[in-house]
Amino acid sequence: MKTLPVADLARTPRDRLNPSRHIARSALELNPAMPHKSGSSMPPALARFALPGAVVALGVTQIVGYGTLYYAFGVLVPAISAELGLSQGLLFGGFSGALLAGGLVALPVGWRIDRLGARRVMTVGSGLAAVALGAMALAVGPISLIVALVASQIAAALVLYDAAFAALAQALGSPRARRAITQMTLFGGFASTLFWPLTEALSTGIGWRATLGLFGALHLLLCLPLHRGLATRTEPMPMAAPGARPVKTYTPLPIEAQRRAFIWLTLALSTSGFVSAAIMAQWVTALGALGVASGAAVAAGALMGPGQVTARLIEMLFGQALHPLGTAMISVLMLTSALSMLLLGGTGPIALAAFASLFGLSQGLSSLVRGAAVLALFGPEGFAARLGAIAIFRMTSSALAPVALALALGLWRAEAAIAAALALTVISALALLRVPRA
Repeated sequence: MKTLPVADLARTPRDRLNPSRHIARSALELNPAMPHKSGSSMPPALARFALPGAVVALGVTQIVGYGTLYYAFGVLVPAISAELGLSQGLLFGGFSGALLAGGLVALPVGWRIDRLGARRVMTVGSGLAAVALGAMALAVGPISLIVALVASQIAAALVLYDAAFAALAQALGSPRARRAITQMTLFGGFASTLFWPLTEALSTGIGWRATLGLFGALHLLLCLPLHRGLATRTEPMPMAAPGARPVKTYTPLPIEAQRRAFIWLTLALSTSGFVSAAIMAQWVTALGALGVASGAAVAAGALMGPGQVTARLIEMLFGQALHPLGTAMISVLMLTSALSMLLLGGTGPIALAAFASLFGLSQGLSSLVRGAAVLALFGPEGFAARLGAIAIFRMTSSALAPVALALALGLWRAEAAIAAALALTVISALALLRVPRA
């Protein structure tokens, strides 16, 4: 039996029989602020900030998606635990299992996005998210709650970043997608900032069930129409502003190099993602094991959000000339520097602030770099499926990471556990060096 190379995971049987598929383009892509007629102009400095309508629409849905499907659950766990009589450990374990389920469906979801277009898949995903959150609101025990949690993370695979990256690539084409991805992730960076306090306030005021019901309505009444509005189109793309910096393009790797690139890139992203997920999930616990008071740990954590936004702004303004693999390396080295600061710089206020800021800068780049790197290395053909194939490994490692760090902190000294995480970031950097470029 003939074995397909790993890179061919991105191609469905229909793709291999019919390689001349049309790439969907979004009707929301045109923006009145962007010139598209001959003779119109915009200062190049302002042109960098002009947002295609698809970016705005998807930016809004990413805030709602991450806020309701990812960040809200942790805030609601104490109330759910108290009412249903379930331990918080069981609830977080169920959530980790749901994240794993979402990762396992990422590849077939990517196939559907490449074949049917992101518009259809994300529209269905919004409907599923509404149903899942409604089912969570009606849960009466562990089985019904965990089933709803799994459904919510399957919906997440249909509507969150990887699907949105594909939607932008389909709408805007490969050359312009990188900046659009950066712009959209600027929106997504505010999901935790908005939904952590919003979820807490709503849960206190109307209860966790009504809060989840309201979040389900947001997907049905706001996100679904926005995703539905990503109608396919084939009109010419708008012209760039006169004097604007030309968009840099990358030639996809030859077929014989794609398998090696896929393996090393997947290893790099999964390894660094494992470390990031472990630290984020065990932030207060890990810092506490190093002797940091919980209040100081929480205060340091507040610096992550500004760091993420700062990194994405810098990438949007100055990073377009750098190959996405270069941006990925900067992200990993910042993560390495953050952990080194934690080990060598002590746990004083300045060292904690430096650690949290470097960690936030790394996180700000890591979320956007996987979409940009896959697009630059492999091109738009099979883009969503490749992201899905990588997500299987990335999401699996991220689901296991919090448990692994908790075990390490229990078995070893905290410094040894952080040193092990630091070693993994070095492995990630070395893997990136092995990824070939065209």
